Amino acid sequence: MELVKIERQLAEDGSPRMIHTQEINMNRKTFGLAFVSALFVLVPAFDANAWMDQWAPAFKATPAKVQALSRTSVSNYVCTASEDYEFSLGYSKGYALDLNDDGIKDQVFIIPWMGNGLSASGYDVHFLVSNGAKGWRKTVMEGYGVEKSDFVKVAGKTYFRHSEFFGHFEKSQHNHWVYQVFSFDKSGAMKSSNADFGKQFPAVTIFYNNPKFKQIELTQGDLKKIADKTKPKSK
Repeated sequence: MELVKIERQLAEDGSPRMIHTQEINMNRKTFGLAFVSALFVLVPAFDANAWMDQWAPAFKATPAKVQALSRTSVSNYVCTASEDYEFSLGYSKGYALDLNDDGIKDQVFIIPWMGNGLSASGYDVHFLVSNGAKGWRKTVMEGYGVEKSDFVKVAGKTYFRHSEFFGHFEKSQHNHWVYQVFSFDKSGAMKSSNADFGKQFPAVTIFYNNPKFKQIELTQGDLKKIADKTKPKSK
């Protein structure tokens, strides 16, 4: 039985402090792979961003320059972020890129929920973005089907494409996918950037196993519901 020790350090006050040393049974990875594989047999695969080619051909995005972080860096962050992420450790991803276009590399950690059904595609996304004062601002939000391809450039600006699952809207009594675009300012704060693209976003479609790309008419109440549910949590 292979055990590894991961030393977790926290440097928020400028001087690293040992939190504790945790032993993790790496054989869990074998079980986790079998479990996740079984889930994807049961759950229809979905491309959270398949709407891009169908709905928004005017959204001329190119991939942002993204660098994968080392497994050690990702593991250290995930262990420190929350004890709830213990089973997500081997499946989390981390990337470095300039999210607010200030010339400083920021960090993104994509941590799976490890659920079943629709939750098998769910993630907590942690953003650590430079704040212009030699520090970092942390923002956490949920999303579905999150990949590094969701970080794009449009007219020289970096955006994050976001997918979220919603229930009923006022004029559509179904479940839905909602697609939006976010960006970061020079203070490291995350903000909605839907308005940068006219009336293309938020884009909403009824939830089907095979998505049917038909924009749902949204009321002001619906727009507020979307804004409230997808409001990023910054620290």
